[in-house]
Amino acid sequence: MIGRWVLLPAVGALLLATSGSAVAAIYRWVDEDGVVVYTDDPWQFESYRRQRSQDGASAEPGSGAARRDPADTSARADGDGTARPGRTESATEEVMRLAGLDAQTEILEGMAQVEFERLRWRFPRIEAARPAVARALGSEALRRDLHRTLARHLDPQRTGLLLAWLRTPLSRRIVALESAPTSAARAEAAAGFVDQLPSTPPAPARLALVHRVDRAGDVTASTAVVMDATSAAVLRAVAAFMAPRDIPRGAREQPQVSPTVDELFRFRIMTSLLFTYRDLRDEELGRYATFLESPTGRWFTQIIRAALVESLQAGSPPLTTPARAARR
Repeated sequence: MIGRWVLLPAVGALLLATSGSAVAAIYRWVDEDGVVVYTDDPWQFESYRRQRSQDGASAEPGSGAARRDPADTSARADGDGTARPGRTESATEEVMRLAGLDAQTEILEGMAQVEFERLRWRFPRIEAARPAVARALGSEALRRDLHRTLARHLDPQRTGLLLAWLRTPLSRRIVALESAPTSAARAEAAAGFVDQLPSTPPAPARLALVHRVDRAGDVTASTAVVMDATSAAVLRAVAAFMAPRDIPRGAREQPQVSPTVDELFRFRIMTSLLFTYRDLRDEELGRYATFLESPTGRWFTQIIRAALVESLQAGSPPLTTPARAARR
């Protein structure tokens, strides 16, 4: 959810509205050879989709035909958020499912791919690092790391209170809004929503509620932290394929705990929150803000942020250079 799990949904909204490589939808699919393909070219995706349709298969933007290890017998969720028959879920699995964390790791994977393509444009030789990036920062690897780190952070007593909220109809509705898949239509709707804000601004009460969600969920700062951590993780994964002079100064340092956030970034976060929650009534958004302001809500916001950063750090190796690697 955007307050507790604001890191990914807010970033997902920013992928629709910020940097040049993320202005359009990011399309993802798995081809016949099992290679994950990303593109921001809708024509390329449509060509592939038509070909797959003729073969009796399908492809959807933002999801792809992601493969799952057959040995993974974790309980799955149906469209209504209930678990499918299978083995009993652990508390960590239920938290991840109800909070939408399983699905949101795909947004992180997309962010990592966008960052990799940005670096590849500047340094074409790092193309050889693509498999390493896919292994370290693919959605399945990130999900495993997030599950492992989250399990270490969850407190049994507070987890019970958290699950009581996550199981409510309102919480499930909010998760559905935050987990809406990226698509060209959604990007267009978001742009239209922002364009009409000057002529039809939200009511002061609505703005106050969104500010409450932002403050209680530490939305703006957490989004900046996760974007910084993702960029650092990609750089670590490709550094061995870069010349030492090309590695940015200070890249070996850990991501900043409180990266600098400018007013444009804050504006984008606020508009993404307004757009994401546009179908919630003030009373519903107020209940959400109240949860985020509670000790349980603040606790979960903090541990999710910590678990996510740890997962990104675990997924990519320590930063090395070719010269260092050659001396080993």
